[in-house]
Amino acid sequence: MSTDNTANTPKSAKTKKNKDDKSAKKRRHDEQATAPGAEASEPTIESLPKRPRIASPAAHADATSTSPFVKQTSSFYLPLSPIYHAFPVDGLCAEHISPLLLTYHPPLGGVILSYSNPRLSNTPANAPSSRDGPDASPTVLAKSIDEYAVSFIWLTVDFILLRPTPGAVIEGYVSLQNESYLGLVCWNFFNAGVDRKRIPSTWKWVPNHNANAGTKSSTDWMRGLRNKSDESSGHYVDENGNKIEGKVKFTVKDFESAPSTERERGFLSIEGTLLSPEEDKAYDKELKAARKVPKKKRVPALNVNPE
Repeated sequence: MSTDNTANTPKSAKTKKNKDDKSAKKRRHDEQATAPGAEASEPTIESLPKRPRIASPAAHADATSTSPFVKQTSSFYLPLSPIYHAFPVDGLCAEHISPLLLTYHPPLGGVILSYSNPRLSNTPANAPSSRDGPDASPTVLAKSIDEYAVSFIWLTVDFILLRPTPGAVIEGYVSLQNESYLGLVCWNFFNAGVDRKRIPSTWKWVPNHNANAGTKSSTDWMRGLRNKSDESSGHYVDENGNKIEGKVKFTVKDFESAPSTERERGFLSIEGTLLSPEEDKAYDKELKAARKVPKKKRVPALNVNPE
């Protein structure tokens, strides 16, 4: 009685034979792929050419300079009027947040340029990432106190702020020049100024001798306006004799703000410098020494003996 030879073949021998067959097929596949005229195989992720990396402009920026624009998330405990109960988020933004645009808000420490993603929460700690986000609570309750007409609720908002920190490098357009001051306008809205002592010594003041001898046209007489050349008393020129005009880059020294009132919005005035850090520190020392007032000696009290 004869039996099949494969039945008597050990299991290890079968495994070895299968591995040899796979190796032979792989070699034939590689030979066909490298042969001339062979069809190219499907590209893989590893075989695709890598895209050149484009360097960001911020990568070449000065590490010491900081951007005056800041993104900040803040929560406010605000009163909700009864008229806004049907649409509380829109009502809170219209009543409390939108009037603060382009004003300096002391609690945030900057000028509010824009806001987005307003959402309600029971407490600021559990504020969701967005109004309709997966972590948003299905029910948010406002707090009503006694006979108050309004209820109170937490509103969390993402803000874009202008916060010009000292040392930040920003740009402005020249709007005013005189012998003691250089005025600039930043982002077409905010005022900045550079004192004469913080202007480079290589810059020279060139007076306009025709400032007071200008002529007026009939149109100007009718409108009560002077010629544009008559309004300027002169201009600055740099060490190369080029007129200072247009865009000027300067360093923020300090800024002054005022809270908004009923009639006027809070303003922001930026104080800048065009000096190098070493020259600016030297001028600060001189200014500090000049402000020191010597202490007056105490005058002893006169002893007046009554008669």
